[in-house]
Amino acid sequence: MAKTERPQRSEPLQAAWRALDAGDVAAARRLAGAVVLNPPSPAVQTEAQELLQRTAVPWSVLLFGAFAAVLLLLLVLLAMFRSAHL
Repeated sequence: MAKTERPQRSEPLQAAWRALDAGDVAAARRLAGAVVLNPPSPAVQTEAQELLQRTAVPWSVLLFGAFAAVLLLLLVLLAMFRSAHL
């Protein structure tokens, strides 16, 4: 993944971008959330909010995953039920 160029920002926000570049989304979100709670400037707060928005998981994906898990559970239970009554 290519690293993006960003202007000089606060150290916690730089750490959040480094974590995101390294693939640690959870740490990047945690660090960006801390910056949003105590921003040194409005521009830094805006950039931290952008990082949080870019790393958010859409609800539709979560709902689809839950539906797939329930469907898989039903199929396993059906297979167990049918094999017990043969």
